[in-house]
Amino acid sequence: MSSESPNPSSVRRDRPHSAVRRDFAWVLALTVLAAMLSSAFDFSERAYRWTRGLERFQLDELPGTLCVLSMGLAWFAWRRYREARRELARRRVLEEEAERLLADNRRLVNQALQAQELERRHLARELHDELGQYLNAISLDAARIRDLSGEREAEIHRVSLGLMQSASHVYRQIGGMIRRLRPIGLDEFGLPSALEHCVEGWRERLPDASFSLTMEGDFEGLSDALTITLYRLVQEGLTNVSKFARTSCVEVFMVRAPRAAQDSTQDSTQDSTRSEESREAIDEIVVSMVDDGPGVDLEAPRDGLGLIGMRERVEALGGEFHMASVPDGGFLFCARMPAQAGLAEPVN
Repeated sequence: MSSESPNPSSVRRDRPHSAVRRDFAWVLALTVLAAMLSSAFDFSERAYRWTRGLERFQLDELPGTLCVLSMGLAWFAWRRYREARRELARRRVLEEEAERLLADNRRLVNQALQAQELERRHLARELHDELGQYLNAISLDAARIRDLSGEREAEIHRVSLGLMQSASHVYRQIGGMIRRLRPIGLDEFGLPSALEHCVEGWRERLPDASFSLTMEGDFEGLSDALTITLYRLVQEGLTNVSKFARTSCVEVFMVRAPRAAQDSTQDSTQDSTRSEESREAIDEIVVSMVDDGPGVDLEAPRDGLGLIGMRERVEALGGEFHMASVPDGGFLFCARMPAQAGLAEPVN
């Protein structure tokens, strides 16, 4: 036996009309009750006898005056009701316009971030393909000069060694620039391997801190914008750890799962036989990072733009970004984003 749930929009439309009918019924019922009580207790005759001795004050005209006053107040309430309806309609139009502008702003931010990542990828490839091979050639030529000079030309031998050291130093610097521009292995090996490599690099830089990375779920098939956003969130979080919590314990957790599994308020009787496509349509990715460092006062003004950039990246993909921290109480951030974010808006 199947049952159809009522359409929420139709319920909302019918609710004001039902309230009007109910209130009007109450008014009619009270009017009839007042008429019955007045007839039973001869209210008009009693009022006339009470006010007959005060004819000089014209109190016998009070019922008519009160009737006019009640009609005037009813007209006044009707006018205010009409104004309130117009103001409500105007506010709804403004809210819809604000939502549209906010959606346009997020779309533009998303496109700007994608364009920035594309430019970074292009620049990283140019540095690797163009400058890298020339630096290798310089290093090989310097090694050849070193081998030919030997003991015969000590000065040439010394200069060639300096040239090799300079070429090696520039090559390492370019390698670091390439890693900052485009994560190593992100395109070739995927997000989990790139994050493991990133965390391993911070383990070497911060030997006094401890790091743990936990990833659950399938991270294949994500858009490039979402993949790079997830990586940048972890990267920026680890950078903040290197600045403010160099001896803390850091835990990074990332999971991809259906939203129903993470939202405890959703109806538990939802159909469990829905297709794989419909499950993927409501998948979301949650990434969180927590440390037991000194923490920060979130109410105090901050000079850095790292946390602001993290929030903008997440909200540009239709996600949510939350932070929690108190002085001497560690720091936590959590971001939730739909797994399909960025797939519908490719950048040309």
